Amino acid sequence: MNAFRGKLLVTFITALSSLSTAWSADWKSELASQSALLGHRNMIIVADSAYPIQTGTGVKVISTNAPHLEVVQAVAKAIASSPGIVALPALDKEFSFIPENYAPGAAKLRESIVKSLATRGPIREELHATLLKEVNQTAAEYAVIVFKTTGTIPYSSVFFTLDCGYWSPEAEKVLRENMAK
Repeated sequence: MNAFRGKLLVTFITALSSLSTAWSADWKSELASQSALLGHRNMIIVADSAYPIQTGTGVKVISTNAPHLEVVQAVAKAIASSPGIVALPALDKEFSFIPENYAPGAAKLRESIVKSLATRGPIREELHATLLKEVNQTAAEYAVIVFKTTGTIPYSSVFFTLDCGYWSPEAEKVLRENMAK
């Protein structure tokens, strides 16, 4: 029975590692190469240190070993400098309600993140569970890159859903209306 459990554990670990790649690499180089590849419907997440490795086949986790705000700002800058994509950022709704006495620095971090994202349009806020479901749905068909940081403030992850940088929703609507005529 112990040999069976051992084989089962090895099989589980092998399957888990093949479903989601965890990296400890030069995250800035990885960000540069990935932002050049990613496009409409892909997702980039900047996650705190407790963010789980998700088992979706489209999820790639990169350990940055870097401060949370630094990675948020670097990802936002990389997206802004890519002409083919634009970010639709989202934050956990819970982030606004964290008591400072339970997570010192939460309010300051949130303020800094919001300020870093202010020039990129409205910031959507959803419950954490809702955003995780969106990640799973996206990963079923498209790539999701998670940059895991050293951050220790709960619910501080930033979810960047990518959209087309040169074609607006309004233009798409007009196109579809013209096609229906």
